[in-house]
Amino acid sequence: MNIRELQKNWDEFGKIDPLWAILTWPDKKGRKWQLEKFFLTGIKTIKFIMESIESLDINIRRRRALDFGCGVGRLTQALAHYFDEVYGVDIAPSMIKLAKNYNHYGDKCKYYLNEKDNLELFSDNYFDFIITLLTLQHMEPRYFKKYIKEFLRILAPNGLLIFQLPSEMPWQSSLKQKIKHLMPEFFLFLYRKYRRRLTQSFPVMEMYGMNPEYIFKFLNKNKAKIVTIIDINVIKALKRQESKKQNFLYYVTK
Repeated sequence: MNIRELQKNWDEFGKIDPLWAILTWPDKKGRKWQLEKFFLTGIKTIKFIMESIESLDINIRRRRALDFGCGVGRLTQALAHYFDEVYGVDIAPSMIKLAKNYNHYGDKCKYYLNEKDNLELFSDNYFDFIITLLTLQHMEPRYFKKYIKEFLRILAPNGLLIFQLPSEMPWQSSLKQKIKHLMPEFFLFLYRKYRRRLTQSFPVMEMYGMNPEYIFKFLNKNKAKIVTIIDINVIKALKRQESKKQNFLYYVTK
């Protein structure tokens, strides 16, 4: 799925069922999330993240934070309790529109639509803290690797990047997904177009991941350092996202 398809896909999610698309708890599908409880999960998640940073004795400046794949601002607003300025970035116009509507922090939370596979709208070393949860897993590795490189570019010296990824690609454990992975992009496009027309199931939530060993090598190659990794299932706000696959938070500096 290329960037244009990805944007169209998530823009549709933002129109149909935006909160469930972000936190896919089975009993919340069909616009069953209560807005207050939804945003409370963001507060609990960021509280856990900030406490974990303190426990690791990591000192970061509290000027600017970036929430990549911000959706409707669930984590962006929670970060406003800890940073002077918080920037939310998302690929879907419908999500950004909702994020601005739900914003309770005025100019302290700034939301940007980013339609590219880079973050050129931000200068080098701009952010003290960058976080992206439940976002990179929905894009192909060729894209999330580009974004990770961009995170490192815009991360300030002594800043901290936290990103989440499952530990393996779905095609590693599924013959059907493996076959799809080996198909040329053009045939995948035709397959998805046919499937959507046949089942009227647009949009589609694709899932990807990466082996931690490869992540370590990739980060090392890009002159980054892993401080620690944490099993995402220990975060109570996301506990209902559990699966048989391992899923990690990577704490990274440069």
